Amino acid sequence: MALPKEPRQKMINMMYLVLTAMLALNVSAEVLNAFKTVDKAINNSNTVIDEKNALTYESFKTKLEDPQTKAKAAEWAPKAEAAKKLTDDLYAKLEELKTEMKKGSGLRINEDGTESYKESDLNTPTMIMENQGKGTELYDQLVKYKADMMSIFDPNEFKDNQSFYNQYVKDIEQMTKSFPVDVNVPQSKSANNYSNDAKGWTATYFKMTPTVAAVTILSKIQNDLKNAEAMVADYCHAQVGSVKVVYDEFKVIAQPSTTYALQGDEIEITAGIGAFSKAALPEITINGAKQNLNADGTANYKFKAGSPGVHKVPVTIMYTKPDGTKVPVNKEIVYTVGVPSGASVFLEKMNVLYIGVENPLTISGGSTGSEKVSVAFDNGTLKKVSGDRYIAVPSKQGLSEIKVTANGKTYSFPMRIKTLPDPAVFVGGKRGGDMPSAEFKAMGAVIARLEDSDFEAPFKVVSYKVGVQGGPVQLYAEAQNQGNRWSGNAANLISRTGPGSKVFIEEIVVVGPDGRNRTLPGIIFTLK
Repeated sequence: MALPKEPRQKMINMMYLVLTAMLALNVSAEVLNAFKTVDKAINNSNTVIDEKNALTYESFKTKLEDPQTKAKAAEWAPKAEAAKKLTDDLYAKLEELKTEMKKGSGLRINEDGTESYKESDLNTPTMIMENQGKGTELYDQLVKYKADMMSIFDPNEFKDNQSFYNQYVKDIEQMTKSFPVDVNVPQSKSANNYSNDAKGWTATYFKMTPTVAAVTILSKIQNDLKNAEAMVADYCHAQVGSVKVVYDEFKVIAQPSTTYALQGDEIEITAGIGAFSKAALPEITINGAKQNLNADGTANYKFKAGSPGVHKVPVTIMYTKPDGTKVPVNKEIVYTVGVPSGASVFLEKMNVLYIGVENPLTISGGSTGSEKVSVAFDNGTLKKVSGDRYIAVPSKQGLSEIKVTANGKTYSFPMRIKTLPDPAVFVGGKRGGDMPSAEFKAMGAVIARLEDSDFEAPFKVVSYKVGVQGGPVQLYAEAQNQGNRWSGNAANLISRTGPGSKVFIEEIVVVGPDGRNRTLPGIIFTLK
C-alpha cells in the first residue's frame, strides 16, 4: 500500500494556519474542539497503520518458514524489525511528553475513564519545550531517527550485484527525499528572526501554543513515525515478495481546513477513505460535483466562505469493499462564517440545534459589550445565562435563524433545527452478541441512551417484544413487555432461557425528551 505523502504536509500547513487564526480569536472553544477532532483522526490513522504493519510483519514470519523465501526473508526481515524498534522507542518518548504536557495543564482522569485538562493553557508547552529544552532534545532525536532509519540500508551489501546495487542506491535516495519525518521550519513572510534549526522549530510549533494544539502536533509527529516505519517495512517486504493486505474495515474521512472563517476566506475540504486499493479508488462527490482524486485516493475541494452564519457542504464517498460491493457514505461538512468586528454565534455542542434539549451557545457582539447586544430567535426560546452565554431550546424542525443586533446593525445567522438522533439499545453494557446466561438474566431491563453525544438526553423505554428460541426453549416463544424492566410473561420467558438460547428483543419503542415515540431496531443475544 502506498502511504499518503501530500496530506501529511497539508495537515502541518493546516495546523499552522489554525494556530495563527487561534491567536486572533483568543483561543475560542471551537478552535480547541477542532484540534481535538484532528488529534482523534490522527490517532485513528495510527491504529490503521499499525494494523497494516502488523500484517506485513506477520507475512515476514510466514516467508521465514517457507523454504522458497526463507533466505531472502532472513536478509530483509531484520531491517524491518530494526525500523520497528527505532519507531517504537521514539513513539513511546513522544507519548510520555504528551502526558507530561497534560499533567502540567492539570490532567484529571474522569469517572468514565476520559481525560480532561486545561486545553487552552499557553504556558505549559512553552515551559516544557522551550524553557526546559525538551523541544531541542526532541528536534535532535527526530534528526537522529531519520539518520538511523536510513542507515538500515547499506548499498555496499550488494556491491557484487551491480544491477540491483544501482537501483538500490536510487531507492535509498528517493526514500531519504520523501521521508515522512521533516524538521524543516516553514518560512513565515512576517518573521524577522526566522531560523531553520532546533530553536526555530521549537518556537514555531510550541511557543505560546495551547496544550491541546501541542498535544495534536506531537500526535502528528507520531503519525509521521508510523508512516516512516511503514515505508521502510514495505520496501523490505517488497524485496522478498508482496504481502496480500485485505482491509475489511474502512474509515471515511471528510475534514475541512477550518470550521470557522471570515467572509472571503478560503476553505479546503479533504475527503477520502482511511484504507484503499489503487484498483478500487473511491468516487467522491462534494457539494454535488464529482471530484478528481489525488494519488493517495483523496480529493480536495476549495471554495470561498460566503454569507455569515452556519453552512453545510454535502460530501458523498463511494468505496468498494474487498467483496466487490460498493458502499456509499454521506457526510456533511459544517462551518461557520463570521463577521469581522461584528456579531458572531458559536454553537458549543454541535453546528445544529436539537429539539428537546438545552443547546448552549456563545453569542458575541464583536467589539460591542454584551450588555448592548440583543438577540432574537424565531423558533422556540433563547435565554441569556451570563455574559455571552445563551441557552436555545427550539420547538420545531426546519430552517430558522438567530438575529443578533450590535451597534445598530442586525446580523442573521441561519440555523438548522433537528430532532435528536435515535439512541442505542443496551442490555447491561452490550448491544447484542454473546453473553453468559446468568449475567443476562441479572440485567433485568432494557435501556436506551445516546452514544458519543455531548447532550444529556434521557430516553425512556416504553415497550418491546421478547422472543426466545434454543437451549431450554426448543419451540420459539415470544411475549410483550411494558416499560424497560422485564415483567409478566416476558420475565417468565426470560427466566426459562439458558445456554444455547437466542434472545430477540424487537419492536422497541422509546420516548425522548422531545416527547416523540420512536421504534428502534432490535438486538439479538446468544446466551452461553
